[in-house]
Amino acid sequence: MLGLPAGSEAAQAPKGFFGVHPRSLDPGDYPTMAGADVGLIRTGFVYSAVRPNESDPYDWTAYDAVVAGAADQGIDVLPVLVGVPRWISTERGATPLDTAASKAAWREFLTGAVERYGPGGTFWATYPGTPHPIEDWQAWNEPNSFNNWKRPSPREYGKLLTLSAKTIHAADPDANVISAGVISQPVNRKAMDGDVYLRKMLRSRKAAKAADAIAIHPYTGSVKQVREQIELTREVMDGAKLKRTPIWVTEIGWGQGRGGANPLIVSAAKQRRNLRESFRMTLKKRRKLRIAKVVWYQWRDGLDEVCGWCNTSGLLREDGSAKPLLGEFAAIARR
Repeated sequence: MLGLPAGSEAAQAPKGFFGVHPRSLDPGDYPTMAGADVGLIRTGFVYSAVRPNESDPYDWTAYDAVVAGAADQGIDVLPVLVGVPRWISTERGATPLDTAASKAAWREFLTGAVERYGPGGTFWATYPGTPHPIEDWQAWNEPNSFNNWKRPSPREYGKLLTLSAKTIHAADPDANVISAGVISQPVNRKAMDGDVYLRKMLRSRKAAKAADAIAIHPYTGSVKQVREQIELTREVMDGAKLKRTPIWVTEIGWGQGRGGANPLIVSAAKQRRNLRESFRMTLKKRRKLRIAKVVWYQWRDGLDEVCGWCNTSGLLREDGSAKPLLGEFAAIARR
């Protein structure tokens, strides 16, 4: 892929290589995504959303709409399986590993998701179009962050990954299990750098074998630093005897505005340039570094209480109108 002539990257993008992460979706978003050659929708499948109370039956209605909307357009879905309902724990950063009961509940949640949306799943029995079953599942999100794991522990997340992979493969032996995306350079002092976290996690052979792909979130100020973080991840994986295991970049992005000290908030022109250059870089390096997916965060501008810069990182404005950024995405994603 090295040495591509200018403008040829778009023709080289494999099917489904570029995706987006929406925080919310309207029915009209799916045709817009298809028109921009979005190949993958990454979205949270939050445990508490389908079963907020222990006495409640599972209610997949919200996710049925996402899976159907994507399937209508032939777009893949990557669910991020995450969350501990309050009836299990009210502690911030609680994990499914805390008790035997929480482990059992987590296994039930995962099994229910795969049996509903995977190949031959119950959802497809009533879906009127051509089934587009989910084949890839991501186990948790950013476990090296204090927000998502009460005390970040590579060893403990490795256990969750192993448990999740075993459960998912029991329901669908051909499924791909993607490790949680780790933040390459987290700003929280209680968090752990992504390469350090992965190196420690992959010391467990069970955890290393559980992942069909390793995911990262290389949020940095420049495209050069993004490349360096992906290269560092590849180095860590190769050292763990995972040379053939692909890397999924399941979040990347920059917000728009006057950033000041925040390197992830840039001008509109630089935001477009960063998308264009980071996407071209991943295409050029995808074979050497075994990059399989790249997901832009996020689809539409809007309030994000946790991540300030994300408010303006969308390909669409908050009112749903397209930014020039969407055109940059489409120009490279089109095959």
